[in-house]
Amino acid sequence: MTHYLWPGDPGWPMPEADRAAEPDVSDPAGEIDLDAVCLHADRHLLDDLSPLERTVVCARFGLDGTPERSMKQLHRELGLTRHQVRELLESGLAKLRAHLAA
Repeated sequence: MTHYLWPGDPGWPMPEADRAAEPDVSDPAGEIDLDAVCLHADRHLLDDLSPLERTVVCARFGLDGTPERSMKQLHRELGLTRHQVRELLESGLAKLRAHLAA
């Protein structure tokens, strides 16, 4: 069976200077959160939210690169009642759904 070389494979005829110029875009550990990348690239999705709604939605689902936080943690961190945190989350998600449905 014949083995074919592809660009980027070891042994492919490419000068070493060109190899160094190529950025390494591989993600072997699977650490890139594609949902977060889409939200950052499509930032206008979160622009419809109030600053407090954005904070709650991003923190609740870990969109800001931090671990997901529970409603109880958000309640303590933000100094809001649990009811206020729940209302902010619901209104923020409703705005996002409406924006995505349009």
